[in-house]
Amino acid sequence: MKKKLPLSTKLILLIFAIFYATPFVSTTIYAFATKWGKTILPQGVTLEWIKQLFGDTNFYVAIGHSFLLAIVSLIVLLVVMLPAVYVVYHMFPKVDYTMQYFSLVSYALPGVILATGLLKIYSGSQIPMFLVLVGALFITSLPLIYQGIRNSMVAIDSKSLIEASKMLGASSMTTFLKVILPNIRFGVLLSSLMIFSGFLGEFVLTNLLIGGRFQTIRIYMLRRMNENGHIASSVMVVYFIILFLVGFGMNQLSKKMKESANNTRKKRRFGRESQKIVEKNTSTAKIS
Repeated sequence: MKKKLPLSTKLILLIFAIFYATPFVSTTIYAFATKWGKTILPQGVTLEWIKQLFGDTNFYVAIGHSFLLAIVSLIVLLVVMLPAVYVVYHMFPKVDYTMQYFSLVSYALPGVILATGLLKIYSGSQIPMFLVLVGALFITSLPLIYQGIRNSMVAIDSKSLIEASKMLGASSMTTFLKVILPNIRFGVLLSSLMIFSGFLGEFVLTNLLIGGRFQTIRIYMLRRMNENGHIASSVMVVYFIILFLVGFGMNQLSKKMKESANNTRKKRRFGRESQKIVEKNTSTAKIS
């Protein structure tokens, strides 16, 4: 039987819900309002701003740039960090202890300072600033990805799995690819979703390092805000919808992966039980 929440708790939750929902609701209303200045409610409703937004080709380019940046950065991050955390956690415990603190340094490093330093170092070099931006995003996401992968390995007791795998003669690479990765995929998926959402809406580093040369959806929104606040609100509404769809898609994918894993376990259990019954019947037949 579910325990009923006290009235004070419900009231506090309601206040928090209103506090978090008000900016989104206000932005959405403003995106569809004809005028909304001196009155409590908008003077009228229109789809003109949405039409103007979807009629602008720069908007689609900005969305494409945002997805390109987020996908490339996430792929680089996973390709580098998955084997790195695996090696550090299992083979170098002292380095792992240091890395847990070292990875948090990026939280204390403001984006403006990081971008200024990177511009001084790489502005005159031949390295494309897009790659510099990917590297900067890599650094800022270290706390989430390192702790996410590490906690997933701790949760599945990966050290015991590795010992069992080695006893069966599997190499380190085979153990990593066929034992560790399948078991930590849910944790990695969750961390990837949070990081991907952050990369998709990244603004400070992108604006300072590349600016208008590589216009992402947040930079596009800032430019349109100086022209028309209603269109900027429309951009924000579309941005929230994209984030919601990405989160929903990842959640559905996670559920399917979980169901697939459960079905595989059930089949294996059924196979082992069937084999035991066959062996038992065979031994009984031999005795009789």
